[in-house]
Amino acid sequence: MNLKKCLLLLIAVITAVSASSQQNFLNVSAQAGSVLNTDQDKSFGIGGSITWLHQDGYLAKSENNYLTLTVKGFNNPYGEGKFISSILNEKNDGFNYITALAGYRVAFQQITDGFFLESRLGIGFFSGNKSFMFSPMVGYTVKKIDIGVYCDMGFSKENFATKKDNFFTLGVSVGYNIGL
Repeated sequence: MNLKKCLLLLIAVITAVSASSQQNFLNVSAQAGSVLNTDQDKSFGIGGSITWLHQDGYLAKSENNYLTLTVKGFNNPYGEGKFISSILNEKNDGFNYITALAGYRVAFQQITDGFFLESRLGIGFFSGNKSFMFSPMVGYTVKKIDIGVYCDMGFSKENFATKKDNFFTLGVSVGYNIGL
């Protein structure tokens, strides 16, 4: 499944489920971090994500738990690479990936204030190849602002720009929850 099909599926699911009576939020986040297990230099990377959160009325039926769908992009330049110019260029100067993730967020108080844990699974796209992705996150929300720590883990049959068939990106995320 290519990225366009994933995005269309995400939009269709959001549209279909948003009509229900549960609360929905859109989280827009900025991320910063670094790939830990690379044979390239360990430079700093940046990215961002858009997450749709839908109150769980199906599994745990809790007001504090949310089903999540996330689209995330991350760019970790190395060598002579720059943050903007190393995105989708022909040079070997950056490790870029886009992920489509489905997850489950447990908020210990409410979505707008308190600690949360979120586990996410999905597919990653990098340099024309695909990978299995696991991306847990833990954080705290203050007045709808999420501050969290995440670890993106990708596993593939092909080598990434890290020169390995797996990668681990550890980073921080700051986002805002917009009520829908």
